Amino acid sequence: MADQSLQEKIQNASMWKLMLTLSLPSILAMSINGINTFVDGLFVGQLVGQDGVAAIGLAFPLTMITNGFAAMVGAGASSVLSIALGAGDEDTQKRVFGVLTMLCLVCGGLLTLVAGYYAENLIAFMGGEGEVLRLGTIYYRITLWGAFFRIFGVAANRLIRAEGRISIAMGMTIVATVMNMVLNPILIGYFNLGIGGAAWATVLAMVLYSALDVWYFWTGRATFPVAWRQWRLDWNFIKPILSVGASAMTLQIMFFVQQAVVFKSIAYYGGADDQAFMGACYRVVVLLLLPSFGFSHALQPVVGINYGAEKFARVKEAFSVYAITNVGVVLLIVVIALFFPETILRWLLPDMAFTDQHLFNFQMMMSSLPLIPIFLLGGVFFQSIGDAKTAGILVVSREVLLYIPSILAMPLIFGLDGIYFAGIPVNIIFFFVTGGLVWRSFRQWKVSPSPQPIG
Repeated sequence: MADQSLQEKIQNASMWKLMLTLSLPSILAMSINGINTFVDGLFVGQLVGQDGVAAIGLAFPLTMITNGFAAMVGAGASSVLSIALGAGDEDTQKRVFGVLTMLCLVCGGLLTLVAGYYAENLIAFMGGEGEVLRLGTIYYRITLWGAFFRIFGVAANRLIRAEGRISIAMGMTIVATVMNMVLNPILIGYFNLGIGGAAWATVLAMVLYSALDVWYFWTGRATFPVAWRQWRLDWNFIKPILSVGASAMTLQIMFFVQQAVVFKSIAYYGGADDQAFMGACYRVVVLLLLPSFGFSHALQPVVGINYGAEKFARVKEAFSVYAITNVGVVLLIVVIALFFPETILRWLLPDMAFTDQHLFNFQMMMSSLPLIPIFLLGGVFFQSIGDAKTAGILVVSREVLLYIPSILAMPLIFGLDGIYFAGIPVNIIFFFVTGGLVWRSFRQWKVSPSPQPIG
């Protein structure tokens, strides 16, 4: 597809048709990626045991630190690129890939050295003890060897999505994810690497992911020019990338903080079985929310390119269409999960004896998930228009002001079960808060013909 044709479709095609065209491959890739996370837990549960599930459950929030750097560089660079594409700014288009690569090298190197050194302390901080601590440290330390490849692979792939080529970007994601799923049983079982096999499968998949990204840009398949001799840390580009990307990173880091509080609370009120159960629940949450992440990724180029071209009515229409569809899809999936909780949990924890309270806690944890898409879409919306301040405030206020206090307060009333209820009031409140902030942007645009981001 020609560059001009692609941008014309994003700016002029039927929004419902465009939403389906961009979202379906994104949702497919995200779903396969989520199934991969689920499969990781499945193979570890079946081949390593319940301690293994608890170990990767403790390590999983720590991987959000790596994902945070990937989100920061990727979201910031993709926002800068999309606006540059809409505005026809070729100089920015040429230089964004080189700056992205250098930032990934710096972030990946620092994370491998620092987090690798403190890996055991971090797993212990999450609540790991005994065999769970040992297995969690092994798993997390190995995944850090692939930190650069994860950060670069995800960030560079977001550039491809930012130009509107969702199908190509997601095709690469699918290839890397399938490789991870294939390698899991081979490395864990056949080569008898145990939990380390699951970690090495992830690292090798990220190496492939990065290689596919490099191949795409090196062979000139991008719809924007790449200056291969301008790979340097230029502050004029770093500043907007980091300012916008900071909110995306904050979301990941706040997820880590939230998980740390959750698992510390689980360790305080419960035991290893409870850690394994919560780890399984979170993997299901990630699986059920994957369509929402897919819609969010597909929304980014539509908002960014149209905002750069000053087609503000088009931006409003895009958010409305994506929001209605996203909430509807997640609601349907969650209803299915609510009716078959034990069947789903049994795949991850085949040997656990589930009580009625276990299943009720799982259902309560899932019940408010259909409200989360508005929060996720809102974050992407503000990142895409370059409104770093509102995007950051939205994330921090949700996690620091409401979620973490809720996690700490609920067990005081309901005991261990209260941890599973903590998200319900938070998700309800931020459904309205996010919607209100987005609507405020729309109203501001009515006042000024050339609106600037709020704040």
